[in-house]
Amino acid sequence: MRQLESIAKKAVWASLVLCSAMLWTEPVMAAKPQPVRQVLWYTRPATNWMTEALPVGNGRIGAMIFGGLPVERIQFNDKTLWTGSTTERGAYQNFGDIFIDFGAAGGNNPRGPVDYRRELDLDDALAKVVYKADGVTYTREYLASYPDDVIAMRFTANKKGKIGFTVRMDDAHTGGQRTVTGNSITISGKLTLLSYKAQLTVLNEGGTLQAGDSTLTLTGADAATLLLSAGTDYDPQSPDYLTRSDWKGKVSTVAARAGSKGYAALRKAHLDDYHALYNRLSLNVGNTTPELPTDELFVRYSKGEYDPAADVLYFQYGRYLTIASSRPGLDLPSNLQGLWNDSNTPPWQSDIHSNINVQMNYWPAEPTNLAECHEPFTRYIYNESQLHDSWKKMAGELDCGGWALKTQNNIFGYSDWNWNRPANAWYCMHVWDKYLFDPQRDYLEQEAYPVMKSACRFWLDRLIVDDDGKLVAPNEWSPEHGPWESGIPYAQQLIWDLFNNTVRAGRILGTDQAFVDQLESKLERLDNGLTVGSWGQLREWKHLEDDPANQHRHVSHLIGLYPGRAISPALDTLYANAARRTLAARGDFGTGWSRAWKIAFWARLLDGDHAHLLLKNAMTLTDNTGLTYQTHQNSGSGIYANLFDAHPPFQIDGNFGATAGVAEMLLQSQLGELHLLPALPSVWGTGEVKGLRGRGGYVVDMDWSGGRLTGATVLATHDGTCTIRTDLPVSVQGAASGRSRTVPGLAVSTPVSDGYYLTTFPARAGERYLLKTVAAK
Repeated sequence: MRQLESIAKKAVWASLVLCSAMLWTEPVMAAKPQPVRQVLWYTRPATNWMTEALPVGNGRIGAMIFGGLPVERIQFNDKTLWTGSTTERGAYQNFGDIFIDFGAAGGNNPRGPVDYRRELDLDDALAKVVYKADGVTYTREYLASYPDDVIAMRFTANKKGKIGFTVRMDDAHTGGQRTVTGNSITISGKLTLLSYKAQLTVLNEGGTLQAGDSTLTLTGADAATLLLSAGTDYDPQSPDYLTRSDWKGKVSTVAARAGSKGYAALRKAHLDDYHALYNRLSLNVGNTTPELPTDELFVRYSKGEYDPAADVLYFQYGRYLTIASSRPGLDLPSNLQGLWNDSNTPPWQSDIHSNINVQMNYWPAEPTNLAECHEPFTRYIYNESQLHDSWKKMAGELDCGGWALKTQNNIFGYSDWNWNRPANAWYCMHVWDKYLFDPQRDYLEQEAYPVMKSACRFWLDRLIVDDDGKLVAPNEWSPEHGPWESGIPYAQQLIWDLFNNTVRAGRILGTDQAFVDQLESKLERLDNGLTVGSWGQLREWKHLEDDPANQHRHVSHLIGLYPGRAISPALDTLYANAARRTLAARGDFGTGWSRAWKIAFWARLLDGDHAHLLLKNAMTLTDNTGLTYQTHQNSGSGIYANLFDAHPPFQIDGNFGATAGVAEMLLQSQLGELHLLPALPSVWGTGEVKGLRGRGGYVVDMDWSGGRLTGATVLATHDGTCTIRTDLPVSVQGAASGRSRTVPGLAVSTPVSDGYYLTTFPARAGERYLLKTVAAK
């Protein structure tokens, strides 16, 4: 079972999973319209790809929409289009551009266009341009269809015979071929290893279509639909990464099939597919549909004019980008730019970067109810670590079994730059988390456990005994600075997490006791990477003294706080307070993704106002597209007008990290309990969220007022024992088959010393449990 949705669990839950006989097989949540519209909109065309153009994508192919007048530009990509090979890194590539010259109908006249609006509707995954010229209203609509595997462009007017244009499609590479035949333009070529093909088809309603040497010209039409299909011969499961199928024929067949359906049917299929994912989760914190253009909204926000609409829009934008850049069927994760890239020499090759970046891309997938979108990453990990040889060979270079990798990775298993050996443990966090959010034995047995066990084998061969008798990883670093030394907390915390999770997985399966026993014996001697330093900080190095003035963008020694589970105020205030001291010293700024990571850090420390401060810092509007690693307030980091994360330059992980951080402010489940509203900021005093996911198999709806929980609904998708942590005692009722009933004898909230209440009850798959706050005694 590859399409799994994740849910959290306490260590004690592992045995309960073995007894679980009922699996919830209905949809995670019925798709419902969003109560407040989430739309990015602007009053002028985009002129800059990175800062202004708007992204659409179906998980594999994507485009950036400019909305230009009189010439429209659509730049497009295929996530599999790379130079390089199994022996050369290469780089992610720009596929090409489509230019559509509308002439006078594009506002190219003395009077020019009026009432111009360019938008990206997150609720429907539709980009749109509307304007008036010479008394005619023109509308352009763009979508990237997952079910039909095309990018569709629809051009209409409110008067007949007014649609006309000349269109061409340019290859981003020299040496390729372009042909114009009938109503289609095709480009094709070959790179280092891969070959590629794209086809643009014009379907006109009325009018006359004429073919030129490199263009198609339409005149006098009532409407027109352009369909873009594209592909390469990449196959992530093939030994040489090349498919043996008729992939070129498929590019043409896909276009023909989509064209035969007609735009209305394509649009409906797209909306049905997208809504089934996006509409699972809604959030309102007092926000209304923004009445200001998006760039103006964020200009004011950056100047201190707070509007909760900006918070929610940015949160949902991260979910939109997740759906648009990562869908099942292609075992290839999002890269440093998701799938949108207009350069053949992009920053850091727009690679699959194992040093937090690809991991951060997938932080929001499970908690924000997009588990299917996590699958391309977990399948990529399985393929590369189990089916292919390069990661195994890298482990072999170190005389170790299992698998390991370095920092920069292409799509052919090639890995270079610096060793990032602990990345195998970090990747396994995702593999294990996918199980926790949706604890299905088949997945654990067939995919997760083999990957995790193999990573453990690497470390069992790699660990050495330090002077203090503890097992440590030799010669590691704290990315991306400082010395290389043994026992680095970044590595130790990750290995501790890997060993713990693999032991739990092995116990659940009960089929590999000898290995589990061996791993447990090593775990008892393992340095866990948690040490308080001389100025109250959590130490970043085991031997070198930390510098309290160091404000490096990486805070890798807090990985046990987030996304790990070893540090929490609910577990041990000693280490939680040390982590807080470290964060205070690191500062509240950094590169785009660094600011996003700190949102989750502060949320895990249960400080909602500080988490929200980092969210605001992450949403600082900038136009800086140059490369910088600066960490100060005016570094140019933040977001662009199109809400892309600015490292700078554009790097999409910060978008996903911010969305994940907001989810952590509202619901946490890493400790095996559902902590409701753990880090609610004061500016979100009243609100509601529907559709958050928690580990163990739960979907959670909540509402609150005055900063306190007022009620919640928990849907169990698996049998288990549910533990709820709240700031007020709650009563629990079950609603089965439409009938409400009190859960007998299990609605008792027990106060705990940190001012919270724990409520535990048996949960059955398919049942909803209603929680209401009651007065504390």
